[in-house]
Amino acid sequence: MNWGTVRTVLAKELKETLRDRRTMFMMLVIPTLLYPLMMVGVEQLTLFGRRQLGERPAVVAVRGADPATLAFFAADTALRLAPADSATVEAVRAGGVEAAVLFAPDGGGGASREARVLYEATDDRSQRASELAGARLEAWGDTLLARRLAGAGLPATFARPLVVADSSVASAEETGGYALGRFLPVLLILMTLLGTFYPAIDLAAGEKERGTLETLLTAPVPAREIVAGKFAAVAAIGMAAAVVNLASMLLTFQSGVFRFARESGLRFTLPLDSALLVLLGLVPLSVLFAALFLGIAVRSQSFKEAQNALTPVQLASTLPVFVVSLPGIEFNALLAAVPVAGLALMFRELMAGTATLVPTLVAFGATVLYAALALHFAARAFGREEVLFGSGSGETARGDWRGRLQAWRSSARGIPLPSEGMAFIAVVAVLYFHFGGRLQAALGETGLLLSQWGLLALPAVLFAVAGPYDARRTLGLRAPSGRTLLGALLVALGGMPVGWALGWLQLQYFELPQRLVEALLQLTTAPDASRLAWLLFLVAVTPAVCEELVFRGVFQGSLSRELPAWRAVAASALVFGLFHVSTETAIRLLPTAWIGVLMATVVWRARSVFASMVMHAVNNGLSVVIVSTPALGAWLLPEGSPNWALVAVAPLLIAAGFRLLPRHASAPDDGTAKA
Repeated sequence: MNWGTVRTVLAKELKETLRDRRTMFMMLVIPTLLYPLMMVGVEQLTLFGRRQLGERPAVVAVRGADPATLAFFAADTALRLAPADSATVEAVRAGGVEAAVLFAPDGGGGASREARVLYEATDDRSQRASELAGARLEAWGDTLLARRLAGAGLPATFARPLVVADSSVASAEETGGYALGRFLPVLLILMTLLGTFYPAIDLAAGEKERGTLETLLTAPVPAREIVAGKFAAVAAIGMAAAVVNLASMLLTFQSGVFRFARESGLRFTLPLDSALLVLLGLVPLSVLFAALFLGIAVRSQSFKEAQNALTPVQLASTLPVFVVSLPGIEFNALLAAVPVAGLALMFRELMAGTATLVPTLVAFGATVLYAALALHFAARAFGREEVLFGSGSGETARGDWRGRLQAWRSSARGIPLPSEGMAFIAVVAVLYFHFGGRLQAALGETGLLLSQWGLLALPAVLFAVAGPYDARRTLGLRAPSGRTLLGALLVALGGMPVGWALGWLQLQYFELPQRLVEALLQLTTAPDASRLAWLLFLVAVTPAVCEELVFRGVFQGSLSRELPAWRAVAASALVFGLFHVSTETAIRLLPTAWIGVLMATVVWRARSVFASMVMHAVNNGLSVVIVSTPALGAWLLPEGSPNWALVAVAPLLIAAGFRLLPRHASAPDDGTAKA
């Protein structure tokens, strides 16, 4: 590679970026001036709001209190008593009073007396009135207690045999670093992301739209040198944006302008070594975002199209960052390997001064690996002429929805486009999530049966039949040979112990909810032969048919039309794993995705969804047999851990199974008309 050419392209792109005043404003002016001013402004508005709430007494109505209690309330200048008859729910809702205190009748004999405070939780003034009334009630209760103790001749400390006082041993700097680590990594990574977002679009899709990319690529230099220069420019811009934001935020926090920090005894500081490590971590992060966004943006034909394509990617890259604000999330080697989230946790620990060596190295190394993969992805995109100069797959239909539907149905092709397959899986996921869960909750096992056949299998068949496709090829309904089915069976038997090992490994870090355990046991326990036959149909055969038609049939088939095999396999396996994540735990994600990888690979080799149906049925059916046969379960899963001898043999079974499959997959579908 001629690095002189790379530097020339880099200089060209940087000069054009620096000439764009809007980009410079977004990258430099906003983070340097606007964000600090906004944060100071938010604090001032908060203080102003506090003063507004406290500028007049809170209106409180008290009913059922004796004269002494009323006098105690009236002595508080922060409260203004309203007539007792206005201490009603209606008066509080209507805003006639901001809070109401209702005393229960005095039981006498020294019994405790109940007082209830009514307030409107959606009104700030009512909440403040409730807090003031509650504090007054607590003070009055202390007064009554002191009187009772004095009347009984007991000391005032008699009712408080233990007084607890807590005091943090953390210094002001440590506490400030802890607070800083809860939000500054989020801002830092978001600014790095935004710093690469628009330059990537402009340097790829923007040049396509302006017609300058083709001219640039016709220059007598290798395309990879042009790509390297563009990539370096986007990464440098993102890095600069992140550094400017980090410096601006730290200077703002360390300036001492925040009153809240002074009142809480916080000092926001970041040691030089920690700051340097944060900056070092921003390098692969900028590379990751720059390469990922460039690789996607160059596939679009206009700035707007690229923006639409990158927005979901931007959101998906943003969500993992917020893990730093969640309580109880420890920085370990497993979480450190999660894209973006691992680096965000590393930044948090560096700012708090609690970073450990191994997770830090894992987070940095994993980000470098992801950046290298993203760079490879971008380089491949720039190396394909159909990406650089093509207009995409398919044609845009015009007219009303009837015309668009008719145009779609008449555009004959063998299997769906990847975009159509992704739209289908999105619709199925929404249907199954919102309606499948309700069916299963209301009807139990019958609901599970209905949701599988009605919300998975039926939509897949209707989609294949109603669309402009060959239904048999779309669903993967190709008869496999006996050798292929035997190979699929061996792969399934070899994959199960590995899946158990993955599940066991997750249990070392995550807790399995007892409610989920009980539900799974109930669904897989068969006390007699008739129950066993029913569960095998419900748990093994039904998902094997319904889910495979969706994931290995329509979805994987559509992806295989244009994507390399490994990407189609990985995507279908990931979506399959996510489909089995419950609202209670994500512990089924890895084992299910692993089995999904094996089934998707077998389908790619065999070109038949029946092979994965056999694997799916064997995997689920054997689970029912294991749970229903305690002796077999004790041998396969002794004391909750997998039989490690089987795990060691598993790769041999998988390899033997793949040897029985067709050595070379048949030619990918060319997307021609229906057969």
